[in-house]
Amino acid sequence: MLKEELEVTTFMARLDMKEEEKEKYLADINVMFDYIEILQEPDVASLKPTTHVTELRNVWRDDVVRPCAKDTIYQMLNRSPAREGTFYKVRKVIEAQ
Repeated sequence: MLKEELEVTTFMARLDMKEEEKEKYLADINVMFDYIEILQEPDVASLKPTTHVTELRNVWRDDVVRPCAKDTIYQMLNRSPAREGTFYKVRKVIEAQ
């Protein structure tokens, strides 16, 4: 990036920069542009898209419903602020239409 481009950008963004700040940012921006050029060099057109770097798949187990002891259920319910039968009672958060 040229110094003139940086000055136009700072003017349009309404940024007030000192001369030494402009030089520092200009050097930093040029380093970033150099990295971008390096990243654009390899030809990746023939590579297939990936979402993960490994071929691992979901290793989670299936959920299994197991009965819970009634005393455990009532201990949990007794700690809740409100209940209705064997369910937690919560405030309505979604209005039905």
